[in-house]
Amino acid sequence: MSFFRVEIDGGAWGNPGEAGAGVVIIHPDGQREEHTVYLGHATNNVAEYAALLAALRRLLELQAQEVAIQTDSELLARQLTGSYKVRAPHLKPLWEQAQKALARFSRVDIRAVPREQNTRADRLVAEAIAHKRSTLPSPLVP
Repeated sequence: MSFFRVEIDGGAWGNPGEAGAGVVIIHPDGQREEHTVYLGHATNNVAEYAALLAALRRLLELQAQEVAIQTDSELLARQLTGSYKVRAPHLKPLWEQAQKALARFSRVDIRAVPREQNTRADRLVAEAIAHKRSTLPSPLVP
């Protein structure tokens, strides 16, 4: 099997403020998907989790088995790999959802990268907020 490569980012203008998520999915054959998710009012960290959850939902639709995820949020990457504990009560349910979704893949690699290596996902965040536009459903809405 081949990896799906994923670039995610989330952000809020104002923190908390208007928030959005950006997701780039690169299929094993090189096909590329770019998605925006408008989140309304949220924090940066909630937006980072929303980007992850939206990406995981789409990857499950694609029946991906092996995924390599990169984020410029060191907090998100370290919480997901267990290096950091999730202390903020409002992030715990999002972390739990992420763990359940991640368990459905046969192989997952999550790593934090410098912001400069995540520019496309970052631009998608700005697009989501500026245009209040979503091409994937918000994972924050039940």
